[in-house]
Amino acid sequence: MHRYFIYCRKSTENDDTQALSLESQERELRRYAAEHVLEIADIIMESRTARLPGRPLFSAMLQRIARGEAHGILAWHPDRLSRNAVDGGQIIHYLDTGKLRDLRFPTFIFDNNPQGKFMLMVVFGHAKYEVDILSELVKRGNRTKRELGWFPGKPPLGYLNIRSDAGAKIIGRDPERFPAIKKLWELFLTGTYSGIDLLEVATSDMGLRSRRTWRAGGGPVSRTAIYKILRNPFYTGHIVFKGNWFPANHEAMVSVEAFNRAQGLLRGLRVRPRSYRFAYTKLIHCGCCGCFITAQRKKNRYTYYHCTRANKSIRCREPYLEERELERQMIEFFRVRGYESSLINQSSLRALLILRTSSLTIENKRLSITLKVPA
Repeated sequence: MHRYFIYCRKSTENDDTQALSLESQERELRRYAAEHVLEIADIIMESRTARLPGRPLFSAMLQRIARGEAHGILAWHPDRLSRNAVDGGQIIHYLDTGKLRDLRFPTFIFDNNPQGKFMLMVVFGHAKYEVDILSELVKRGNRTKRELGWFPGKPPLGYLNIRSDAGAKIIGRDPERFPAIKKLWELFLTGTYSGIDLLEVATSDMGLRSRRTWRAGGGPVSRTAIYKILRNPFYTGHIVFKGNWFPANHEAMVSVEAFNRAQGLLRGLRVRPRSYRFAYTKLIHCGCCGCFITAQRKKNRYTYYHCTRANKSIRCREPYLEERELERQMIEFFRVRGYESSLINQSSLRALLILRTSSLTIENKRLSITLKVPA
């Protein structure tokens, strides 16, 4: 008695695009196997197109058949097995060599003889013809849509597929994301924001998130997404296809001249890095290793001080300290030494530090200032 693999396939993972889902295929094939008393070795379910060879689960199934784990395949229709010449030819070859002894379909009758294999090849050829014709129709429709000034597909972040008043499919601005992305373009074109800076602005200040789809999305935008935005000419109001620019009808965010300038900035031609002046750098030293204390800006709003760790002979493990905490502890230091805390601000703290040689010690994430009066 032959053993069979049940093979279920559909082209996409979206249940809405195909009426017969994987689950319904499995249910019908199980019913067929029970009615015809077929022994099932395994059930294989794959969501991949058969237009091109290289389906991993289908290839693994044929390898298992070659090892003798099963002798036949049960599928809904021959087009579930193949829509290309390579896979169809491989199935015919397995039938010729005896590795595959039988094929069963609820919608097609197959006999393992010359006539049956000839008809199977005809069905495989017709399945390939259908997918080729569909591909040509899609290409023609996309070409027509580009000529009419509309992008044939899902637009990039900041835009949405919508319907016009006449019911036509067009592209409009995303009211939630369009203003935020336009602001990112404006910031980048100043020449003082890098991609990393824009990412911090987009995620921390704007709360920008990707579009939620049936499959994925909805999370914070990534650094890759930021660079894709900056390199996409769609935002100039054009559609680019095979190197050719087509004027489009959707609303532009930037001009072509600004886009070209942004490409120069991305190549590092005219990027002007921002510089910051920190209040307490070069005035205090690390109490652990004696190196200078430096500072960094985070998320364009927070300043953290930390040791430069320039002395490689000492393994300094002192942590970062936020500027407000540093000032609080310095104010406390001066207060216990007779200074009026209400009169101490950032300027007076800096003046007091300049008057003395200073050292900074961090222990257990607490900082204490020890001022040494010059001799």
